[in-house]
Amino acid sequence: ALAGAKGGICIDLGANIGQHTRTMAAHSAKVYAFEPDPWTAQQMREALADLPNVEVIEAAAGAEEGTFPLYRTASFDADPKEQSQSSSLMAQKKNVDTSTAIDVSVIDFPAFLQNLDADIAVIKMDIEGAEVPLLEALFDHPVKSRIGHLFVETHESRIPDLLDRTDALRARAAGMARPVVNMDWK
Repeated sequence: ALAGAKGGICIDLGANIGQHTRTMAAHSAKVYAFEPDPWTAQQMREALADLPNVEVIEAAAGAEEGTFPLYRTASFDADPKEQSQSSSLMAQKKNVDTSTAIDVSVIDFPAFLQNLDADIAVIKMDIEGAEVPLLEALFDHPVKSRIGHLFVETHESRIPDLLDRTDALRARAAGMARPVVNMDWK
């Protein structure tokens, strides 16, 4: 998928400190890297400062715009680099501490895509359970036809309530010609 992204746009949702963002940047003209946690977004800005084609967006991608709580793990402060990978907008995620929430901005992601002036070659989505409501909205939006490839890490093992909805999304994705969806990316 990245081989076909030359000159195109890639988007990293749940970019964390930018490991996959850096790979995307080597293959595309522009990368939008979404990371809602302020600590993690700052680490990513520093790590990717040498890449002029990366735009860090300190916000979560969601089905609607607003300010929402982001839940960190109880041990976030002890090891933020490792623990930042588990932060979630989903309070029911098994490994988060709901007493340590911070408010973060959430961008209406389908509207964000609609406002881009080009098709999107690749989207990587690792947003700790919030992929379910976002994919439900995205799969119902006409902008989905402008996405080439969508790689999703699902989190129903940490949020069992999402199992049926995740299975339904897998079935929908299997029937779509565009985008090409891989819901088993890890």
